[in-house]
Amino acid sequence: MDRANQKGRRPAINRIDHSSSVRDFDVLITARKACHICVERSPGKIRSCAEFDFDPDVVSHWEQWLGHRTPKLLVVGQDFGNVAYFVRCRGRDEPNNKTNENLHRLLTAAGIAVEHPSQRDICAPVFLTNSILCVKEGAMNSPIRSSWVDACSERHLRPLISFLAPPVVIGMGNAGWRAVRRVFALNDAPRQISFAAGSDWIAGNDTRVFAVGHCGPLGIINRPWPQQLADWRRVGAAVSVCHAVGASLRSRE
Repeated sequence: MDRANQKGRRPAINRIDHSSSVRDFDVLITARKACHICVERSPGKIRSCAEFDFDPDVVSHWEQWLGHRTPKLLVVGQDFGNVAYFVRCRGRDEPNNKTNENLHRLLTAAGIAVEHPSQRDICAPVFLTNSILCVKEGAMNSPIRSSWVDACSERHLRPLISFLAPPVVIGMGNAGWRAVRRVFALNDAPRQISFAAGSDWIAGNDTRVFAVGHCGPLGIINRPWPQQLADWRRVGAAVSVCHAVGASLRSRE
């Protein structure tokens, strides 16, 4: 698909003053833990992570690998898994999680140096989050309801993007792309990731927005690995212009 650039019809994001950044981020954590919108709408289908006493103080459980507070790149994936996975891993990811292993390879191909997913990386200028911040009941591949994505996008993703103000944002897979497309009001962009993957847009606030296929085992079937590598190399080129010439794509902020 040819690359498409689109100016959003309205600024979707208002950027936050970072003078009180710790307090503001704590507000986002509290909002995530207090939210029960989808749990109440879909009883027996989804659960709040805050129900568990080991739920960490994070906005996104994925940020426990990559969670830079002033990132150059924000990645919005699908979800953190199901209740059984969340409980088994005590709110973290398995060290050999296949999606994370593949994402590590893709970030490396993009020229962004990150630690192995089993190690928290506080230096790489990347923040990872998901289209929904609760966990599903049932199987790991249980479907994600569009209403969950829409509610979480408005209640949590929009404020997170406003706080982080990343210059480059990725919507990964169907759910991640739905969330990003909604927040940035990319109304003329394809709704389905199968048509959007490989393209990018300029949102109303000048954020560069990319659509990519999911990098889990099933996602690679839908968008083969060579195409995913090419997509992420284009992402890396966009991220690299956010840095001074010769600067490493790592930060200690």
